[in-house]
Amino acid sequence: MIILFKYFLTIKAKKMKAKITLLALLLTIFCQGLQAQIPLVYTVENTGAGYTPPPLPSFDQLPAIEPLTDPFMWSDGSGRSTNFKDWARRRNEIRAEIEHYEIGKKPTRPETITASFAPSTNGGVLTVNVTVNGQTLTLTSQISLPAGSGPFPAVIGMNSPTGSLPSDIFTNRNVARITYNHNQVTTYYGASLSDPYYRLYPDQNLSNAGQYSAWAWGVSRLIDGLELVQSTLPIDLKHLAVTGCSYAGKMALFSGALDERIALTIAQESGGGGAPAWRVSETLGSVEKLGATDYNWFKDDMRQFAGSNVSKLPHDHHELMAMIAPRALLVTGNTDFEWLANPSAYVSARATHEVYKTLGIGDRFGFFIDGGHGHCAIPTGQRPAIEAFVEKFLLGNTSANTNVMVHPYAGIDHERWYKWWGTGKPVLPAEPLGRRIWLEAECATVGSDWNTVTDTNAANGSYVTVKPGLNSTAAAPSGAGATVVFPFTIDSAATYNFVARLNAPTANDDSYWIKIDNGPFVTVNGLATSGWQWVRVSSANLSPGQHTITIAYREDGAHLDKLLVTTSGATITGLGSPSINCGQAPAITPGQTFKVSESAANNTSIGHVLATDPDTATVLQQWQITGGTGASIFAIDATTGQLTVADNSSLDFESSTRSYTLNVTVTDGYFTSAAKTVTINLTNANDNAPVVSSGVSFSFNDATCNELGGITASDADDTNEPGFTTFQNWQIVGGTGAGKFTIDSQTGVVSIGTLSHRDLNQSSYTLSVVVSDGLHTSSPQTVMVTLPAKVTICHKGQLITISKLALVSHLQHGDCVGACGDGSTNTQRLAVASAQALQDDAVLIFPNPAIENINIMLGANSRNIQKIQLLDLTGRVVTETLVGEASIASIPRKNLRAGTYLIRLQGDTVTTQKIIIQ
Repeated sequence: MIILFKYFLTIKAKKMKAKITLLALLLTIFCQGLQAQIPLVYTVENTGAGYTPPPLPSFDQLPAIEPLTDPFMWSDGSGRSTNFKDWARRRNEIRAEIEHYEIGKKPTRPETITASFAPSTNGGVLTVNVTVNGQTLTLTSQISLPAGSGPFPAVIGMNSPTGSLPSDIFTNRNVARITYNHNQVTTYYGASLSDPYYRLYPDQNLSNAGQYSAWAWGVSRLIDGLELVQSTLPIDLKHLAVTGCSYAGKMALFSGALDERIALTIAQESGGGGAPAWRVSETLGSVEKLGATDYNWFKDDMRQFAGSNVSKLPHDHHELMAMIAPRALLVTGNTDFEWLANPSAYVSARATHEVYKTLGIGDRFGFFIDGGHGHCAIPTGQRPAIEAFVEKFLLGNTSANTNVMVHPYAGIDHERWYKWWGTGKPVLPAEPLGRRIWLEAECATVGSDWNTVTDTNAANGSYVTVKPGLNSTAAAPSGAGATVVFPFTIDSAATYNFVARLNAPTANDDSYWIKIDNGPFVTVNGLATSGWQWVRVSSANLSPGQHTITIAYREDGAHLDKLLVTTSGATITGLGSPSINCGQAPAITPGQTFKVSESAANNTSIGHVLATDPDTATVLQQWQITGGTGASIFAIDATTGQLTVADNSSLDFESSTRSYTLNVTVTDGYFTSAAKTVTINLTNANDNAPVVSSGVSFSFNDATCNELGGITASDADDTNEPGFTTFQNWQIVGGTGAGKFTIDSQTGVVSIGTLSHRDLNQSSYTLSVVVSDGLHTSSPQTVMVTLPAKVTICHKGQLITISKLALVSHLQHGDCVGACGDGSTNTQRLAVASAQALQDDAVLIFPNPAIENINIMLGANSRNIQKIQLLDLTGRVVTETLVGEASIASIPRKNLRAGTYLIRLQGDTVTTQKIIIQ
């Protein structure tokens, strides 16, 4: 009977197992089908642009939410949805909040965008022109293409072809590489209103718009350009990636979040303002917190959320990362660099993964946080994760394993930050039990009324005890000599217990006076022990930051060995772990150099001074400038070590002082470093107007085929950096010769323009000339032009002298004023030019003016010139010549009319040169 019963159970179990297996299989098929319906990328920049913007309350109206905000909750609090069909709307609510409270509005695609692609060997140059409000911004991007016809998936690297990732990850997989030059939008560590982006959008400025909105806008415009030239540039627009590291990692993250045409984002070691959540970072030590980030990158009024106000931010950066869903995202960290806030990045990544998993696409997000390598370096262990994401989301290899979750933080309770999601009750549970800070008594600040006693049974070999005969039972003793002070720093709010290792032998020698921070002293009595024992002496609810516990004597005879600050209530035995206050002083990294523009405003961030501490678990603090030539000009944040401009009135690159020193110290809460010198170098800025040279005069008889000569200018900005200024936009703005003479806008060469017979009655003319340096325009300067009674002209290649009254008719028949130019024969000129071009690896165009053929010597053709076009002054292509493998090209005169033309050379770059045909 028992055997039959067992057989029955076995059969039933097998049937149940089969049902469970079938159910699991059906569930897997269902989930895979659901995931297949969710797009990997989109063809437009923002699929949810048409949704109504969410409410954006003022700071005073925002509620405080201590844990991480719920990414599925509608901004108006009306409910939440985890349905993917609602994600586009919710994603745009998050976008609106990030733009409104953090980086400023990212403008939509402008109506006027043009693009061209100039191919060269293994790639070429993409040029995108964006015109808004009558201003034009130009993006140029070097593109490297694999061999073949394509189309190729592509990676857009922030300021380099592949960001900080090894190029072979992409070249070995036939992925095109595209460089995004972000300084063509706004300048890194030197943004100014003269930057092209702010000229296009004058309503955007350095306070209401951060560079991350501008830089993300630039990436989108680059993608617009790829779309416009897709017939000639074989890029697979459905498989685009962006990547960058550190500040550029943040740039890649914002770009991926704000443009849904990007299929894969790889944000490497992005630090505060990137992957880490602002709320979590606020509970940590010396990391990039919201109040200590670089405000060139973010809106100025984001500062209102600094410190404890971070809980009023209506979103956090787990939602910035979640905005990339359903597209792919991989983030990395580096535990060797505390400033990167790696524990915060971990918690934020875990929260982001919850979003991806809820949407059924958990394998489209991954994170890899390790150490043991330099900042922005890729160790061998990280490569498989990066390669897997490239394989799956750029190449379509669905077998690649992108379930990447590498970290060293098994002890961090990440769920406490988001376990409230869906409950409607945003409560952040207390820090988990077990956090411990160990402090040695003899290494604290020990007053003069105490003795330090050597004892092999004590931790670290010593303890402290008040001098015999000192008792103060009625009230706490006064003066620093009566106390032992333990400073310490915590990174999370919680209830902390203070447990002391004591040897209090009797009831008459078993008490102390104790106070926490600046609170009152309270009696702690009845601490009698049997030898050395751990005894709880106090507790307190503490917020993140610096604190002190002060112990004053009450009864002599009690011995104090060690103190533990902990969230745990567990019993402690033994000597405990090594203490953090018995150690070495921190050391400021030597040889640090920073740069700041001479035009930097006060409070401009320059960078962070770096330091290390041989002791673990310490918090660097109390940064100070103790001297140096720049001590009155610059300031340092006492908490973060961030350098800023304090008094910009002394910053002048044109002066003799262009470099400053600062002597800096820092403490770890116990020990102060030796002072180290950091250097701050000024960088040049365009803050002076050019000056046109005075006393310039020309004569008709000094001309060469209608060109009278060039005007020069100077600029004070070139004083200590010759060649800094680029003169441009030369103009004749007045004078008696205005309209009769022309000036080359780029070179300042003055030429005879359109003359009439009545103009020949003059013997001289004045020209009022100005020039620009790209930002400032010079004051007008007067130039004299004299017209003698007899004028030398070039008539059919020969010099003759005529009366000035006959000049107009000669000009109308194709003659020109002054010398004809080079008098050597065409064969001689060709030989000389050929030798010179090969020697200098230059491009020579001659003769100019041309009477017959136009010759173009390419030399070694290092610029890969493939096409030569002749254009008239309206921009119309008159004739076109393909170069091929030739080192010389020729444009025949044929039926070309006399006049001024432009020669356009198209290669790795596009250049244009003016030429005159007689």
